Amino acid sequence: MSEESGPGESVPTVAEVVESWKVPSDAPVALQIRHNILVAIEGGYDDPQLVADLAVGPLVVAVGRLETDLADARRRIAELERALADGESK
Repeated sequence: MSEESGPGESVPTVAEVVESWKVPSDAPVALQIRHNILVAIEGGYDDPQLVADLAVGPLVVAVGRLETDLADARRRIAELERALADGESK
């Protein structure tokens, strides 16, 4: 349901923009964030600035989790590399 902008021009609605986000199907956190934003839009919170505000908090949390998980993965890789090096030197 696009809104008319001018003669022959069609501007997508906020919901259409959010729905067009190409979120990978194997990214459950991102999918949940998009779903929650769409629910808010359906509930009448369709101001683009508010939608952006609704997205920022969960995105910051998701980035924080990614940073933590990446740091943990790096530690585990380093431990495995040390274990392999120790095994090869014996």
